[in-house]
Amino acid sequence: MDIIKHHVNASRCIVLVFLTLFITARSPVSAQTPASPPKNPPSVGVFQLNTPGTLAKTQDILPGVPFPSALSQSAVQAFLVLRDSVYNGAAPESADAQAGSLLKSIGGQQLPAYDRALLEARIAYLAGRSWNDHKNKKKAVPWFEQAIDAAYSMIALSGETPTALVALAEPLGELSILKDLGFLISNGPKVGQYANKALETEPKNIKAWLLKASALAYPPTIWGGNYKKALETYAAVLPMAEQGLPKDALFDIRVGIATAYANLKLSEHAAWWFGAALELYPQNPYATNELEKLAQ
Repeated sequence: MDIIKHHVNASRCIVLVFLTLFITARSPVSAQTPASPPKNPPSVGVFQLNTPGTLAKTQDILPGVPFPSALSQSAVQAFLVLRDSVYNGAAPESADAQAGSLLKSIGGQQLPAYDRALLEARIAYLAGRSWNDHKNKKKAVPWFEQAIDAAYSMIALSGETPTALVALAEPLGELSILKDLGFLISNGPKVGQYANKALETEPKNIKAWLLKASALAYPPTIWGGNYKKALETYAAVLPMAEQGLPKDALFDIRVGIATAYANLKLSEHAAWWFGAALELYPQNPYATNELEKLAQ
């Protein structure tokens, strides 16, 4: 903050103007076909990220996992509203209320137990993510715990399916960071193990690959961060999604790539990918803040 307060100069202003124009020029209407990404430099690897990916024509609850056929269309739309509210940084109180209302709604619908548990796991994860994004650990933890319990119910009903494993791994990863060191040591490694187990059965499970890539893109190197490997993983994932991705998954890919580039101090590449992520969720606080940091 001291740098921002005391060292604002003309060059920084120029960069801010450039980045503002960069974002506003990238209309949400063109989210499926933005300009080509910058070339990956040889210092990072021989692979290329030639496409930012595209939105799927229909939105799934997870990549490649459609909403349960017995679920009402109003509930599907309510889920998508909740998802988009969370990713756009809406007030967590609002997301919490939406999640509670949606859980109540599906409770009154005739759904197979496995499908009901999947919906509960994803709804609870989103509510927990909203509180966590707004730095409220106390409110986030119970939601993540509910998501984990629902995922365990899926496993009890149908075994360790790839969908159940990723539904379990994602909130477990969040909870491992929020709880004490003992919980992290005991459960943190399980996230990667569950992702790997999902990929043994379903080698192109995109959510499992994204969990693995995120574990490389975000942490400091001392905690397992490997930014070049993260980018290589994302580059391998994008061709798997030829039919497009749900909006949240596509955002996660773009912002993960941006974060890896930022951690490698490749600001131009990071700015492009943060801009591409903001095409999908223009109010996302993380992407917005990280893009602003690049201008400092």
